[in-house]
Amino acid sequence: MPRPDDQSLGPDPTQESEGEGKEWLVTYADMVTLLLTFFVMLVAISAIDTERFEKIMESIQFSLGAEVAPGGRIGRIDTHEILQRSLTRPTGTENEPLLKDIRQTIKKKNLEDVVEVVEEGGKVYIRVKGRVLFPTASAQFAPGARKILDAIARIVQEYPDYKLDIGGHTDSRPIHTAKFASNWELSALRATAVLRYLISRGVNPRRMTATGYADTDPLVPNTSPENMAKNRRVEFVLEKTP
Repeated sequence: MPRPDDQSLGPDPTQESEGEGKEWLVTYADMVTLLLTFFVMLVAISAIDTERFEKIMESIQFSLGAEVAPGGRIGRIDTHEILQRSLTRPTGTENEPLLKDIRQTIKKKNLEDVVEVVEEGGKVYIRVKGRVLFPTASAQFAPGARKILDAIARIVQEYPDYKLDIGGHTDSRPIHTAKFASNWELSALRATAVLRYLISRGVNPRRMTATGYADTDPLVPNTSPENMAKNRRVEFVLEKTP
């Protein structure tokens, strides 16, 4: 038989503890839901568009100086090579010392009107007007030609890491003489004559080639005497060896 004062003891302690034991499940469920949402979000943002990622990486590597291998793939980046390039390009081009030397030589010898120097595609072009080195329809040197060729020989010798292609160019007027059947023979013999002279001045023949281009590579259309005079030239193409 219960005692009269049993009701004054309040709620059953067992029932109260059971109720409190279930309340933490709500907080736990919320936490698990938040963690699940977080991991789903991580998976979503970590799904990489592979093709786009490769294009971005190729663009970055190319801007840093990596070479494009056959098939369009970017090769391994040589950080030492990139550092060397940055050190050899104080003014934006690795050919700058060579260009500066050539331009100073042209100015010193007052050759601005007959010699042009340009850089295209990493190559340095020294273009000498044809009449300066050779008389019309001839592969014999004109007076003063050796002075110019001596200056070019000095430059080539001072930059041994460059190879040289000597190109003979004519205008589009046909030629047919006892010595030259066409402009091909004329341009080839002129280029060869220059090559042989540079060899005689000490330039290593292994570094040089001579090519006759005839009228196949004009600078301007052969539509006027002035344009044809510009196309008649000997080109010295200097390119740094790998």
